[in-house]
Amino acid sequence: MKITEIDVRLVDANFRNLIITQIHTNKGITGASEVVTKRFDDATMHAVRNLTENIALVGKDPRQPALHFERMYRDNQWTIGTIAVTAISAIEMAMWDIKGKEIGRPIYELFGGPTFEDKIPVYCHVPGGSSPTEFADNITSARQRGYRVMKTTLPVYYGQVKRVSHDGSEYEASGAAYSGTKGKVDGSQNEHQWISSQIIEEIIEYFQYARQIHGKNIELWVDCHARLSSATAIKLVHGLKGLVDLIEEPVPPEDIRGLQILKQASYACGGPKIAAGERTATIYDRNMLQMVTKQAIDIFQPDLGNSGGFGQFHELAGLAAMNNVALAPHNPNGPLSVAQGLQAMAFIRNGHILETVGNQQETQLAEEILKNPQVIQSQDGYINLPTTPGLGVELNLAGILDRPFKRYYQTTR
Repeated sequence: MKITEIDVRLVDANFRNLIITQIHTNKGITGASEVVTKRFDDATMHAVRNLTENIALVGKDPRQPALHFERMYRDNQWTIGTIAVTAISAIEMAMWDIKGKEIGRPIYELFGGPTFEDKIPVYCHVPGGSSPTEFADNITSARQRGYRVMKTTLPVYYGQVKRVSHDGSEYEASGAAYSGTKGKVDGSQNEHQWISSQIIEEIIEYFQYARQIHGKNIELWVDCHARLSSATAIKLVHGLKGLVDLIEEPVPPEDIRGLQILKQASYACGGPKIAAGERTATIYDRNMLQMVTKQAIDIFQPDLGNSGGFGQFHELAGLAAMNNVALAPHNPNGPLSVAQGLQAMAFIRNGHILETVGNQQETQLAEEILKNPQVIQSQDGYINLPTTPGLGVELNLAGILDRPFKRYYQTTR
């Protein structure tokens, strides 16, 4: 089997673009993948094209993803970074899709899975809203869709006053994923500028009210996007004790000592679990991986599309398992990424739960760009284990073409 063509395109997905890669072969089998880099989507698309040409992938056998990963990675070793690794991930995952389709088995079986019997646990995003009442209502909506575990960003923090597309038009942010809050703090500030005790108290009020309405029957996570200092994060950990079950990226992930201190402080007061890892780029990212090897976190969150693909994800999961750290893959992405996440969860033995956006917009998106969207449909907080070959889903090209690239610019004030 030989690669005849690799094409890559950008697909508008409401508040970001999906980078869809397809690898075509002389046997009529096509493999696909999706990655997301938000502000660097067009750069990543061109990186995929450059790799295709520089590594001379056309004419090569796509059933050798490990070999091709090494060639792509080593060829870029002194310029390697997020964009390069994401482009490598896109090609690698599409190759695994081909490999699974050829032998008629899901990808997870090629890695020794499944490690779940029949379904994969998933969680969804909920917008913080503009008030504790609105936040609680958004949780109610998620519960009605069957979710028991849900995540939001820091309420009152993100300063997304408006979003602007390439043609200058503005659109409402509140419907976009889970970060649609009109914040009181400029999102461009770094962690050393954001230390207001008043804002911390307001955040705590959001979760106090949510617990008052919903009780203990749900699990709440809060994503800080690495915007806090250790001192501020410790205040938040103490304030959210008993209200929040997990805090994601409370401090910059390269601050390993800060993560260790925070985890110890949270354990001491009976506070939430600590999670991080979405910025990890391959098993060679040794500095970032100290959060795992030094057990500075409870939950590790590598992103398949940004960490090298399935092969690298398998190695990262093994490293985490050696250090008694569970995995909850980072995946605030599109329908094909959900399919990729299901495959990965099903071949690791320390999988905890898979992230999904999980709202009506994403359901509609899946119905438009997939021929079989039911494969990734959740029910009662689970998605059934896929049994069809490769990724388990097929792209609807007509639906993809109906969603051309749209550049999104995000303003913070």
